[in-house]
Amino acid sequence: MSNNPLIIKKLRAGGERITPIRMALVEILSKSHKPLTPQELLRALTKQGLGANKTTVYRQLGTLERYNIIHEVHFTDRTKRYELINESGHHHHLVCLECQRIEDVAFPTDLEQQEKTIWKKNKFKVLQHSLEFFGLCQSCQIKKK
Repeated sequence: MSNNPLIIKKLRAGGERITPIRMALVEILSKSHKPLTPQELLRALTKQGLGANKTTVYRQLGTLERYNIIHEVHFTDRTKRYELINESGHHHHLVCLECQRIEDVAFPTDLEQQEKTIWKKNKFKVLQHSLEFFGLCQSCQIKKK
């Protein structure tokens, strides 16, 4: 994975060890086209023959999150999901309510102007935001017809 050298450097600079499980989690997330739950990550580690338990996965996710390598994604079902922080910028998600497919979507201005308006109007400093769109993907729309 092209990010591994930067991620390794970031972790080592913080005094962290480069463990097989930690790097496998980064690799799994880098190959995924959607945010993954800790349970999905645990299953993927098991498939790779890496012995890990739920506590280990959560601990490793916490470390990766602390170093801004991954971030938590919140959907309406309140299930924690994680994805790598995208070098190409902030993005949102399209979530199909039928098949649960998740797709990234980005906006040219990515709501920066809205955040500035919120500051001007309400004196509220936005530190982060979450915006997901829920509906039916094209395939599920065809199936419903």
